[in-house]
Amino acid sequence: MATQTAQSGTRLTIALFTLVTWVAITFFGAKILLPGERTLDEIVTEGIAWQIVLAGAMLIGVIGWRRWRDIGLRAPEPGTLRLLWLPMLMVLLQLGVALLFGLPATGVILLVLINTFFVGFSEETMFRGVLYRALRQTMHIWPAILLVSVAFGSVHVLNGFITGEFAGAALQATMAACSGLLLMAIFLRTGSLWVAIIYHALWDAVTFLVSFGAKAQSTGIEPVETPETGGMSSLIIPVVMIMPNLLYALWLLRNIHREEPPGDRMPG
Repeated sequence: MATQTAQSGTRLTIALFTLVTWVAITFFGAKILLPGERTLDEIVTEGIAWQIVLAGAMLIGVIGWRRWRDIGLRAPEPGTLRLLWLPMLMVLLQLGVALLFGLPATGVILLVLINTFFVGFSEETMFRGVLYRALRQTMHIWPAILLVSVAFGSVHVLNGFITGEFAGAALQATMAACSGLLLMAIFLRTGSLWVAIIYHALWDAVTFLVSFGAKAQSTGIEPVETPETGGMSSLIIPVVMIMPNLLYALWLLRNIHREEPPGDRMPG
């Protein structure tokens, strides 16, 4: 028992050190590779986000070094993909909005898809993979879920150092924490981190495409909203988009403490 407790503590320590290193590479690496202030839209369209690639490579190295076979990088449990009907419906809804606004050039779309895949892999492996599994060895499932979701949301505040817009980063952090619950539910219910990675990448990709289209539509058009109403809409729209996924995540997780979901099982 004492040996198992010591091993769990060691794994958590390594996971937290990995998180600090991941943050340094991801956010401070962006400041080195992309000096000055950049919007997130610019970062995903100016070229490959090498800081994200390096962060993901670091995670692969740590997982291989520690021989962690329980991260969840495996195929989903049979029949579980049907649970993604609502999340995928929300992706298709955003894609429809992007199509109405008009899609950017093919090269831009390709860069968005590549970079959002790297983001999805890096963030899911760090939080729903490395951090969750380490926390799960030291606490019950709901505290682990909530801590991972809060940590996932909180790191998005650091985007303010890249964009210079800390208010926007704080809103993004709140939305990310809510999205983190859905991503956790997807991972736990399907048993596959790959499913969460792909969904994460698709959600980010269509969100960027909607943003590009909205900006293109507003170019050269005199705004009719007051700053107050514009600010209110900038708060309401993200909440409206994320609320169905949040409620669905809570429904998927409703009995998670009474059973052993596929994502919580040790590999055989």
